[in-house]
This record gives sequence, structure tokens and C-alpha cells, in this order.
Amino acid sequence: MMFIAFPILAIMVTLDNLENGISYIFFSLPFIFLKVYLSPILFLVCVIIFILKFYFVLYIKEKRKPNVFTLISLAFFFVYCLMPTGSYNLNTLLRLFIFIAIFIAFNMVLQKSDVFRGHYNIKIVCIAIIISSIFSLTYYFNPYLKDYIIMVYVDGNLARFMALFIHPNVLAMFCEVLLSLLLYYIASNKSTKTDFILFGIMSFIGLLTFSKTYLIIFAFLVIFLFGLQFKRNFKITSLVFASLAILFSLFFILLPNAGQRILDRFIGSIGSCKKFGDFMNMITTGRYDLWKEYLSYLGHNPVALFFGRGLGAPSLSSKLSPHNAYISMLYELGIVGTIFLVQALYSIFRNKFKKDQPAPHWAIIIPIIVIAMIFFVEDLIFYIFD
Repeated sequence: MMFIAFPILAIMVTLDNLENGISYIFFSLPFIFLKVYLSPILFLVCVIIFILKFYFVLYIKEKRKPNVFTLISLAFFFVYCLMPTGSYNLNTLLRLFIFIAIFIAFNMVLQKSDVFRGHYNIKIVCIAIIISSIFSLTYYFNPYLKDYIIMVYVDGNLARFMALFIHPNVLAMFCEVLLSLLLYYIASNKSTKTDFILFGIMSFIGLLTFSKTYLIIFAFLVIFLFGLQFKRNFKITSLVFASLAILFSLFFILLPNAGQRILDRFIGSIGSCKKFGDFMNMITTGRYDLWKEYLSYLGHNPVALFFGRGLGAPSLSSKLSPHNAYISMLYELGIVGTIFLVQALYSIFRNKFKKDQPAPHWAIIIPIIVIAMIFFVEDLIFYIFD
């Protein structure tokens, strides 16, 4: 099927306009993990086709010129990344490619933001995740899905929902980011009823992943949403809040065993926490010890702290990545490399936010906070594969 779907996607991206092309790519995101390695590679080919088409329009048809300051900043960063501070391996090549993709994506959005139709495409991704979630429910009688989906369980028998993604945590991160973006449009008075409906559906899908990080971020977003809506329409918001409270109460009353298993997943071991470290490991699923190990290493190795161990750096004695993007970035790039990375990103964004540009709505802080919170518990592009 993928040898039919992705060639069709490539043809659509090639022949249609840029606006629709990027929407096709966004819609495909929840479906690219069914065949690990092969599906993402085929999807990547479609993305490269779109990028080439985009820059052909930008620099050939519209005859725009690249920013020299940006090119110099990017060159400094990539030269630093290729310096022999550590080993060169698959991690190195993978991260360099991801960095290139991120810089290209940011530059494309800022150069022609109208092409990306942010609000519209956020809804597109939400709808695609809903469709993939429905399709994933055929897992128990669909032999194709049983061959490619590896279920993840809590305590051996409680399945964590993952739709068609490679892991429940990946789906959880998608839901976290999408909810924060939907809340941005709600807070900035740019929303429609569809945004509220999608917010509710994506909230439910995210809860089914049984991700602790998702629950913390979701609680933050819900508190913010209700606080905002109480000010705007106290009566309707109070009615919605009361209805949800009743539904949750009925769930725990009618299904006490299921409710207890859910509580055990998130706070079941809190009684065994005898010190701060135990509590942190409980809420971070063991990540706290990893953070301490890597920070301790950097504290005892000032050269690594300042210059990093390179993008191909191996994991430490735990044989696990830090599961914290900030620590991983410091471990791999060091203080100097992190400064180069920030400078490269600043060079891309600086022209967009000149004095003559309107300031973004204050609600933009919502997705920024959520992404910053995700960085605390996931390595993302800095994940170390051993």
C-alpha cells in the first residue's frame, strides 16, 4: 500500500500549488510510521520534492536573495558540529540532517508564512490523527496492523493507545503540541467551534496514551483554558466544567477497577517515595537518575561542558540517552555549540520580527511553554542511539 500512497503523494505535491502541497504533507504525518524506516524514507522523498519546488519558486520565479548573515551563521554552526570533538557515526549524520531540515522548515515558514496556513493545517493534522486512531482500532482483526504495530502495555495488561504511531509517547507529544496550538487560537480570539471540538477529541486521544508528561501538560492547558473561558462566558463554562466533573465521577464509580489502574499508573507508587529523588523518578519514569548522571559527568569534565562530546557522542554507563533535550544538547554541543545553535536560529528569525512587523499575540507563549516542557523529558533530535 505504501508503494501506492507515497508516489501519489509525490505527484500531488509536484503538480498542485504550494499551499495544498504542504497540507498533503501535514495530513500524511500520522501515517508514516507503519513500516519503520521504509515509510519515513518514502515520506522524506515527498518532503524533499516539496522543498525543491518551494525554493525554485522563491529564488528562481520570485528572484528573492538569501540572507548573507543567516548563511554565515549556519556555516559556523555546521563547521563546529563537524569538528573532531567526538566520533562520527550514524547519530552524527542523522542529527546533521535533522538540523538542516529544521533550519529549512523555519526559513520556509518565515519566508512565505501565507503558504503554510497555520490554523488550517493544525486542523488538518488533528483530523488525520483522528482518522489514524479509528483505523488503528482494527488492530485486533487486521493482520496487516498486527505485523507492524507493537503494542506497549502498562503493568503487562493495560494497553497504551498509540494510533498508527511508533510509540504512545510520540502520539502524546503530537497531542500536546496540537492542543497548545489550538489553545493559542482560542486565546487569541481566532477560533471557531471546530477548534473546541478538536480540542476535546485530541484531549481524549492523548489521555489514552497514559503518558505522565501528557497528563501534566494537559492539566496546565485545561486550567488555562477554563480560566480563560470563565472570564469570557462564566455560565456556559461552569456548565461544561460541572458536566465533565460528573462524567469523571461516574467513570470512577461505575468502573472502579479501571479507575484504580489509571490512578496507579500516575500516582500508584507515591507512597513508596522516601526522598526527593524517589518522587522525581516516579513522576519522570526514571529520568531523574539519568539527568543526574549526565550533569555529574559534565560537572567533572569541564572540556566536555564547554565544547561538548560531538553529535556522535555515546551514552554513559546507564546506556540510555538523558531523555532531556537541554542536557543532551549541552552534552553533545557544549556551551560553545549551544551558543552557535542559538545564533543560527536567531539569524533565521531576526528578519521576521523587525520593528515594522506586528508583535505576535501574547498567547504565543502557550505553545512555547508546552514545547519547553516537552524538552525537559524528551531528547527529540538529540536522542542517542547505541
